[in-house]
Amino acid sequence: MDRIGRRWPAYSGIVPWALLVLGIVMDVATPREVSGGPLIVLACVAAGVIMSFRATLWLVLVALATELATGVWESGTAGTQQIVDLGYVVVAGALGLDLNRLVIRYGRRISAVRTVAESVQLALLPDPPLRLAGYDIAASYRAAQSEARIGGDLYAVHDSPWGLRVFIGDVRGKGMDAVSTVALLLGAFREAAEDQPTLEALGARLDRRLAHEAARLGEERELEGFTTAVLAEFPHGGESVRLLNFGHPALDAEVPNLPLGMSGFGQEVSPHQEHSFPPGASLLFVTDGVTEARNPQGVFFDPARGLEGMSCSSAKAAVAGLLTRVDAWTGGVSTDDRAVLAVAH
Repeated sequence: MDRIGRRWPAYSGIVPWALLVLGIVMDVATPREVSGGPLIVLACVAAGVIMSFRATLWLVLVALATELATGVWESGTAGTQQIVDLGYVVVAGALGLDLNRLVIRYGRRISAVRTVAESVQLALLPDPPLRLAGYDIAASYRAAQSEARIGGDLYAVHDSPWGLRVFIGDVRGKGMDAVSTVALLLGAFREAAEDQPTLEALGARLDRRLAHEAARLGEERELEGFTTAVLAEFPHGGESVRLLNFGHPALDAEVPNLPLGMSGFGQEVSPHQEHSFPPGASLLFVTDGVTEARNPQGVFFDPARGLEGMSCSSAKAAVAGLLTRVDAWTGGVSTDDRAVLAVAH
């Protein structure tokens, strides 16, 4: 119940009591023709959804006692109408207590699902090492749905013979199909990053692996099972970064590649692009949960403009600063998963 209760504002616990008091005042301060019974009934039901079982039971008992007391006060005895009103309160109280039991059961199930999902996420997307191949690294994953804390976004880093290699992507779709694709791609990346000498060869290997899996699962997955991604390579001892984009947003390539898993359309992997990456520089990789985050007016977040003036003393600071600014832009509302990975020289 505690986990579910956190979804309600702190003041919501007074709402059932306020309804109960208002109903009692209406019974006492108005003519008999005006009844506060509906408010008292509503208070019992609302308590079951918002309050704990013990607090709901107390409210129901108070409602029964006050309903009986006001009836006796008005007529000197409990008449037929008073007995009917008491019956309504009894039924509403029983309903409220039963709803409370269901809410608690639902909360326990959600807690169990959340625990499993968190375990899956930690297994698939563990926090990267803070320092690898001479670079400072940090990452964050936020799922849009709090009950299922893993989705189709992914990231990985690997220290290969050719330099630090980074993989960030967004699998099309949600649910277990997306999770299985995440697992497939991460396993393929960790294997291929160690023995493929170029980003182009690495990307081609991932593309073939995903395309073969989609073909095995059927025609629909073959046509729709794709992943947008970026591969990056930071050479050992160098001051540059190589980038290869596979349909990922917010990264313009001279010759764009199709998303991974779409090699059946016959396009060859285009060459990577190389950029300067001197000491003190930081590079942020994001998924479309960042680039497509909207403010209340429906305007997309622009990372280039949104990060103006932000000081990035470390990769961790860069990730935290970006997420803070995205939250400020959206008002804390998230409609898509967000994966962020930063590499600092």
